[in-house]
Amino acid sequence: MQINEYETMVVIRPDLDDPVTYAMVERFEGIITGNGGHILVRDDWGKRKLAYLIDKHQRGHYVLLSHLAPATLVSELERNIRNDDSVIRFMTVKMADDVDVATRIEQAALERERRAEAARARAEAEEQDDEEDMDYDS
Repeated sequence: MQINEYETMVVIRPDLDDPVTYAMVERFEGIITGNGGHILVRDDWGKRKLAYLIDKHQRGHYVLLSHLAPATLVSELERNIRNDDSVIRFMTVKMADDVDVATRIEQAALERERRAEAARARAEAEEQDDEEDMDYDS
C-alpha cells in the first residue's frame, strides 16, 4: 500500500472554547490514526484574522495537521471535516508521494524536538528581557 504525506489545514470557529476545539482536532487525528495513518506534526496557530468574512466570522482558529496516510484516507477525513459545522474552512495538500514511513516519522520527531528547543530558547530570552526591563525601571 502506498503511503503519501499530506498537510491538512483546518479553520475552526473562534467562538468555541479551547477544550471543544482540541477535542475536535483530536477526533480528526483519531480518524487518521484509526485508518492506517500517522500524525507527524500538529501545529496550533491559534486564533487569527481571516482575509475576508466567512459565515459572519472575522477570525478563525487555525490548526495544521501534517500526516502520513493512504490516498483513500483523505476522502474519509475530509468527509468528517465537512460534516462538522464548527469548521469554517479546510484544505488538504499532498506534500510527497510514496514516502518511507519509518524514516519520515523519525524526521518528524527530530523536527518536533528542534521546535521545542527553539520555543524554550524564545521563552528564556523573553524572561531575560523582562528581568532587564525590571532592572532599568528600578
